[in-house]
Amino acid sequence: MDLKKLLDSLTLEEKIGQLTMIAPHFFLDSSKTWIAGPLAELGISEDEVFLAGSVLGIGNAEEMIEVQKRYLEKSRHKIPLIFMADIIHGYETIFPVPLALASSFNDEILHQAARVSAKEAKASGIHATFSPMVDLVRDPRWGRVVESYGEDPYMLYRFANVQVKAYQGRSIKHEGFLASCVKHFAAYGLAEGGKDYNTVDLSRLNLHQYYLKGYKGAIDAKAKLVMTSFNIFEGIPATTNQYLLKEVLRKKWKFKGTIISDYASLKETISHGTEESEYSAAVSGVKAGLNIEMATALYMKNLKDAVKNGDVSIEEIDELVMSVLKLKEESGLFENPFIGANPEKEKRLIHSKAHIEKAYNAAVESMILLKNNHRVLPIRDYQKVALIGPYTNNPKINGPWSWHGDRHVNQTLYEAFKKSFRLVYSDDSFDSNIEKLKSSDVIVMAMGESQKESGEAHSKSNIKLDEQQIAYIKRIKALTGKPIVLVLFNGRPLDLSDVVNHVDAILEAYFPGTMGSKAIAHLLSGKQNPSGKLTMSFPRSVGQVPIYYNHLNTGRPYASGGEYVSHYLDLEEKPLFPFGYGLSYSNFKYENVQLSSDKMKLNETLTISVDITNDSYVQGKEVVQLYLRDHVAKVSRPVKELINFKKIDLAPNETKKVIFEITKKDLEYYDHNLNLRVDPGKFSLFIGPNSEELIEKEFILE
Repeated sequence: MDLKKLLDSLTLEEKIGQLTMIAPHFFLDSSKTWIAGPLAELGISEDEVFLAGSVLGIGNAEEMIEVQKRYLEKSRHKIPLIFMADIIHGYETIFPVPLALASSFNDEILHQAARVSAKEAKASGIHATFSPMVDLVRDPRWGRVVESYGEDPYMLYRFANVQVKAYQGRSIKHEGFLASCVKHFAAYGLAEGGKDYNTVDLSRLNLHQYYLKGYKGAIDAKAKLVMTSFNIFEGIPATTNQYLLKEVLRKKWKFKGTIISDYASLKETISHGTEESEYSAAVSGVKAGLNIEMATALYMKNLKDAVKNGDVSIEEIDELVMSVLKLKEESGLFENPFIGANPEKEKRLIHSKAHIEKAYNAAVESMILLKNNHRVLPIRDYQKVALIGPYTNNPKINGPWSWHGDRHVNQTLYEAFKKSFRLVYSDDSFDSNIEKLKSSDVIVMAMGESQKESGEAHSKSNIKLDEQQIAYIKRIKALTGKPIVLVLFNGRPLDLSDVVNHVDAILEAYFPGTMGSKAIAHLLSGKQNPSGKLTMSFPRSVGQVPIYYNHLNTGRPYASGGEYVSHYLDLEEKPLFPFGYGLSYSNFKYENVQLSSDKMKLNETLTISVDITNDSYVQGKEVVQLYLRDHVAKVSRPVKELINFKKIDLAPNETKKVIFEITKKDLEYYDHNLNLRVDPGKFSLFIGPNSEELIEKEFILE
């Protein structure tokens, strides 16, 4: 299709319409009384509704087809709508939340989650997903940590790259593939106090050094869209921030795709105090290069006058519109306005055997064994099990951002446990029968947060279990003396300091999705072996927050027994559970760590190898982690940074040699002028099972 010819044939009003995204109900209900409220709030007419270029969400394939038909009947140029939605960790087959998926440390798990999501969503009429979310997160009070991969920039880059490629494939018009929109650009995860939508204040140095890595991973994978964030950067809202959108995204990174606002974020620039009116906000959106305005109509109501007044040129409008038209062309919409939407295929794919199996595998590899005193786990076949706690019969384990996930198809823990254990007692109240609990050999307590305690606008100042659950755990331990296995459902790292010494084992499940209960039962029974590792540190107290492993050394680094050093008087220095931590039923030994040389030149490749032995009778998977420290640089560098990892599968008593290569790229950092550089001098490499238990080797860069 000749897009330039099509663009030239559009009226100004039609062009502006292509820059506007609205909800599907504006098209579906012909009752004027029903849509009067939303239309009045949006401030546009019914005629203007049928100029909009994109739709936020859709119920299913049939609904998409109906909306598209109605729209095209009234469209002069028959330019199809493009449908976008938040498909974050599954469409109807729900995978673990992203924070959990990342804990698998397995590229293939992340890939399969995105592939299943794309297949189901595309068949249901969706052309673009607002995923991945790659905000760097260090504050578990923030509700949206559940959507991120965690606190490490390298991991954000790597998994963003994996998932964008999985969503998009070689072409987004191909069957089962759709456009990926990376979000939220930029630094949304640094909201002050962990309070959603709050102020973000950081230097350009830290922005480039740490906070942009995830987005860059998505852009390098050719993500088609970028969504702006709600926060400010350098006092200017991200949605109208020319430094972020033009200097970094367009100029530095050469991004050629489409930029979309988050929900109503263009209008919210007025609340930020950087715009005096909807008119000025619309003009600023154009000047920043914002292609699509989501959920508000500032463009529709103001850009025609802005062009007339000379505040915006028609060339600027054309440039924004052309990006939207190209996205529609790449999606195959001009060839087939109903592309992908297939009610029969939708029914066949959703909860299909293959998709359920992938969700199960993801749930198994995403869960983290945090504690296992006296090898309480796995539970033996002969042991009698009691299951208690609020998640005993609760199917609401999908987590936030699982709009289409049907909790009624989820097996409860009680249902899964009946198939896996000698279950002698279960109770989901806080008034369990103590005598019946005493008759069991092991008590499993299923506790945590509700789904509504994490996600957007769900930040918390207290990240402990609620008081009733804490008291319940202590009471059951005191009255029964039985081994207690705590299974946690939550969307953030928790402060477990009140309960960690009152339980014998802890399995962190986060919100595990459709197959979560079966995965938990199989992990606790030993049918599966835990292999997940934490991607966010678990604090000892909310007073440690933000806490993250890759911190700077400071001028007075912590030293045991020191007084004038960086520490708290009333708290241990280290987190309760560190980044990269997770136990297994296997016992892995790290031996024979070797560097290919203790010297390296800039154009050379250095290798480090380690022998990993499964010193047990249980097959297991281990995540071998490689960290780096640059001892002297032009700007202060972290005490360690993850630069690679490999997940390996080892049979009982098997040994494998794991080899990593280190190149110039692994040593690069941004200096104070925002130039990438590498300095000669001393470097340390650390290899081990988590960010604290490490074997160090030094080399000199010449």
